[in-house]
Amino acid sequence: MNGEQLSDFFLEVATSGAAVPSKLPDKREENEIKKKFLNKVAPSSLFAANYISTNYTDVDLIQPIIGQILAIYYKSGVLRLYALQFVPGFVSLYLLALSKKQQKSVSLFETFLTAIYNEEIVKDSERGTNEKKTEDIRIPSIRHHSVYHDPAKIQIQTELPITRNASVTPVLHTVHFGPFPSVSKMNGENRFTVLNRILFSVNESLFEVASEIAARYVCLGTLSVCRSGFSFPETGFRSKVLESESPREVIEDFSRKPRQKVTAEFLNHLLRGCYLALFNGAADLALRAIDSIHMRAQYEMLPETLLVVNSLRNSLLDNMWSKEKRGELMWTRPQHKDMIRRKDLVTNASLKMKRMPEDIPIQENQKEKEHSRFGDLVEEGIDHLHDLKKKMVGIGLHHKMHRRRKSVEHESDSELQPIKEEKQSASEEVVPKPLKLNGEDMERRLRDLTVQEHNYQAELEAEEAKGAFTMPGLRHMDSDEFAISR
Repeated sequence: MNGEQLSDFFLEVATSGAAVPSKLPDKREENEIKKKFLNKVAPSSLFAANYISTNYTDVDLIQPIIGQILAIYYKSGVLRLYALQFVPGFVSLYLLALSKKQQKSVSLFETFLTAIYNEEIVKDSERGTNEKKTEDIRIPSIRHHSVYHDPAKIQIQTELPITRNASVTPVLHTVHFGPFPSVSKMNGENRFTVLNRILFSVNESLFEVASEIAARYVCLGTLSVCRSGFSFPETGFRSKVLESESPREVIEDFSRKPRQKVTAEFLNHLLRGCYLALFNGAADLALRAIDSIHMRAQYEMLPETLLVVNSLRNSLLDNMWSKEKRGELMWTRPQHKDMIRRKDLVTNASLKMKRMPEDIPIQENQKEKEHSRFGDLVEEGIDHLHDLKKKMVGIGLHHKMHRRRKSVEHESDSELQPIKEEKQSASEEVVPKPLKLNGEDMERRLRDLTVQEHNYQAELEAEEAKGAFTMPGLRHMDSDEFAISR
């Protein structure tokens, strides 16, 4: 997929997402319909997110795509949730471009994030009201479980506090969060205020969107922010929780990237997103991201972040899960299981579409071709065997002549030894080629062949007894006849 194909894909998403009902009497049914739509377009959306993260420096290439995502966000409903899936990845890309001082990419992502922020701080922005939104945060009582403490481990001296607090509600008191001011341009003063508010909205909708995109990019963005410029060693936190040695996914090396500035509140929002991603299909990446937040908070000496991350780590390590719980933790989305089952279903329609063995005609011509081809291979193998037999006989004769020559030279005088008039024959350069056998029939024929063994030693002795006519021998015979005649 290229930029034009992604543009067409986002147009299809906008058209199909507008047909999804946004408000139904049953809230559960509405959430199921939205999640079904988001999961349907998740694979192509994941490719689009990867395409943007790879080409974020080419502003002319990705600017139309980001503009389409922002236009989808303004349409509200399920399309707003769809656009929020890309926000965690854009936040990490913005901080990376800011650390590299890539001004064009920085201005592009600043425009996108500022528009998202100004919409998220307004209450009922779909109706066009300008009333600022206020969020409520509930602080639980110390008598009830939380990620910060375990009531069973708290030592109480007397039973009087228990009786007094018997009627205490789970929520101790509520803290109001907001309203936030509008922002026209991001700068060093309001940068993390904008990012924190956007991440808060993403974390609120993380369980509604497709985990393949939002949960994954929350964890990858956290790893990029916390590990860039650092070579933190891998700890055994992930393997202790999941009881698995090797990670499921290999991530890139962030140590060569420039360091990115962080704050305690910003890391807390990232930590919350990673904790939600831990139980929404991205357990392996989430545990590594939590561990990286812990190491970065130790380096920066941020007590607020260390309090929260140590509480999460201790709660995960103390409550060791069984195999069933780990299976639930490393769960896959139900729609993928349904797709796998649908492929295996056997119906009357599927049987009609498949061709049964009795419906397939027998191709006689093809069988004849196969038999003729096999016969050609057999004949070719027999020819190879005949060639091999001739080469073996030639090699035997060559060895016989070579030994005969050596015996004659040893008998000749020392004065006549340097004379070498004969050249090496062409048979010495022959190298037997390996024979390739095809099929069991060829192996059977090879076993039936009998190779005649030559007794070279006996033949050489017989030749030596009779004498061999060579140039040195003829010269000696001439000299003897001349001496007798004298």
